[in-house]
Amino acid sequence: MASRMSIPAFFRRNIEAIGADTALRLYGVALVSLHVLTFYYWRVRSIDTRLAAGQRSICWPFFENCADYRLLGAEGIRIYLWIYLGLAVVGILFFLRRRVAWGYGVLALLTLMAVLVWAQDFRLRLNQHYMALIISLVFLFLPNKRRLLQYQIVAFYFWAGILKLDAEWLSGAALYRKPLGVPESLIPEACAYVVLLETCLIFGLFSRRRWLFRATLAQLVLFHATSWTVVGFYYPLLMLALLAIFPLSRIYPSEAPAPLFRRLLAGREPASTAVVLSFFSFLQIVPWLFPGDSAITGEGRLFALHMFDARVVCEGELVLHRAAGRIDRVPLRPRLPTRIKCDPIVYLNIGRAFCRMGCSRTDPCIAVDLSLRSRRRTGRELRPVVELNDLCKGGVQYDLWRTNSWILK
Repeated sequence: MASRMSIPAFFRRNIEAIGADTALRLYGVALVSLHVLTFYYWRVRSIDTRLAAGQRSICWPFFENCADYRLLGAEGIRIYLWIYLGLAVVGILFFLRRRVAWGYGVLALLTLMAVLVWAQDFRLRLNQHYMALIISLVFLFLPNKRRLLQYQIVAFYFWAGILKLDAEWLSGAALYRKPLGVPESLIPEACAYVVLLETCLIFGLFSRRRWLFRATLAQLVLFHATSWTVVGFYYPLLMLALLAIFPLSRIYPSEAPAPLFRRLLAGREPASTAVVLSFFSFLQIVPWLFPGDSAITGEGRLFALHMFDARVVCEGELVLHRAAGRIDRVPLRPRLPTRIKCDPIVYLNIGRAFCRMGCSRTDPCIAVDLSLRSRRRTGRELRPVVELNDLCKGGVQYDLWRTNSWILK
């Protein structure tokens, strides 16, 4: 009986904490609004046709048989998305009308619905989903919400800046479009400024001096505005919504101490806050624990932020050994987001999909080989990353936790 009662009590504490804090309640509006934005983004990207049953899938390594669970056609997915939008609109109204318990439940449901969508295909991998999920979980389930949310958002920026301590970013080579309003000649300086902003100046968000806080927030708004032409509308708008907790916390001050970096370092925050931030920080260094260049191998990057630390160029190919003795070479040029288009996970899934479909009934294959050669944009030569012979016989798996021997370092 006690265990059954502890679950509603847990949710009730979280709901009461949000309801008692105007800044948190209004931040709930911002978080639910992100699902309206996500709906629009998914509609623009036509995920209803991409995720429909029977379409080629690129599965996540933790869900390698995702194609077997695609039960809806394009029309069914569209209905799902419209329900998702309707719930988001209702959730906004609940938070605005102070129906916090209902708003809380809708936000939790929307978060689950979003996860069920992007878990269907690796091509939906985005920093936006990664960060929105973490912030939503903090908001819904963790104590010390107001301060932890602010610490966590600053941690996003800080680790994104650490990732950008890379020659390709600092030279501007990692960018694939020109930032809005930045002259071509000043792009390296602008990239260096972004690193300074994200690793050092970002802590001005914790300052008690109004001018410093406002100057830091204004720089972030400007940064996201200029990034619009590079990353599109989704990322800047999402980050501006996540940043809303900072002005809301100033407009509606709390009796609790404001978040200060020195208080966190001195251990004067709750243990849960330190654990969350430490665990998040550990995830960001996981890619460094794997051998080789993680920007090329992709190993460990599923756990961490996925930023513009490097731009990778690659060439993939399938070699079809026909039963009649002929050998055909099929170049692989998948239309994918720039940050994942050279990830070995993608090419392994393409090869597996080809094996499932078969070569041809009239001209079958006796073996299918897969190769992938990659380099950083600033590198000189393409180097072998994947060389798999007779892929269709099986036996190749992707290991999330250990280095994969079939990915050449």
